Amino acid sequence: MPKDIKLWVINLVEASPLKKTVILKKLGMNYIRYYRWVLKYYLDNSLDDKRGCHTRSKPRLEDVYRKQIIEARKNTFVGKAIIGPERISDELEKEGIFLSHETIRKALHKEGLIEPQPRIVIHEYKRFEADEPNDLWQTDILYLFISGVGYYYLYSILDDYSRKILYWHLTPFATAKEAVYMLDHAIQKTQVQPKRILTDRGIQFYTGEGRKIGLFESYLKRLDITHSLARVRHPQTLGKIERYHRSLRQECLNHHIFDDPIDARRIISEYVDFYSYFRKHKGIARVTPHQRYTGQDKELKTNRLKLRNQIISFRKSGLSEEQINQEIALSETLTSIKSSLYFEEMPMS
Repeated sequence: MPKDIKLWVINLVEASPLKKTVILKKLGMNYIRYYRWVLKYYLDNSLDDKRGCHTRSKPRLEDVYRKQIIEARKNTFVGKAIIGPERISDELEKEGIFLSHETIRKALHKEGLIEPQPRIVIHEYKRFEADEPNDLWQTDILYLFISGVGYYYLYSILDDYSRKILYWHLTPFATAKEAVYMLDHAIQKTQVQPKRILTDRGIQFYTGEGRKIGLFESYLKRLDITHSLARVRHPQTLGKIERYHRSLRQECLNHHIFDDPIDARRIISEYVDFYSYFRKHKGIARVTPHQRYTGQDKELKTNRLKLRNQIISFRKSGLSEEQINQEIALSETLTSIKSSLYFEEMPMS
């Protein structure tokens, strides 16, 4: 409120024969605010009431790192898709910059690069996860069109615990024989046999109750692998591999027109390597599926937490971001932790 109005109110109330509380009520004014003005006026000879106003001693994080956030947004792609706040956070971590998703979202919103989305009511489903790698494998089929050839079918096997793609097979046939071929080669490649395998009720995997047992089911019975079936018309049971298929389509397949199966296999192979070895997964605490599959995730999450807590401590102590980076560089422990976060084991060629 302007100073001249504050002074007019003080003079009016002080000169009025009515009780101060009465006249303040008629003015629709809180008496606590009025007495604060009076104290400031008579004690400090000032009406600059700055109560509740906080002057920041240093700029906001989204302003300090605005340039890096915008560059990551504009220059980093997954396939041809622009990345969002969570992926930007992963990219900045590689440079040793730790920012929350909300901080990045604020910077993008200020630049007009994203718009606030209305909250969506998400149905709560019964969630499950295997206790260890190779305890449960999920498998499903995805179709894709190849120009001049027709539809091909992509069989994939995903480890439920880690989300790693253990094996995939692109074929023009959607048969039980191809499903057996895929599973057999997956076991040979990993040198591990799963305890259970989860599939839908497609004819490649399940012939139906009361009918003669199919080729895929016979293969599982021979290897003593438990066959778990998804609920009818309930794709959420196979949610992990369905979500992988969605990512595969959005980040890879939708950006290519395939002319022959060889080209399709090459592009899918590149994406599968990226997905398993480099793409951090939100559902497993922002580590890669390969890191979780091999047990590296526990040490990585511990190191990330140590480094983040130390950076938060530095920020609370009043250090600037430049000083924080210098402190990390001078500390051998923090430097080794920082470097360990970004080591990725390359797939064997």
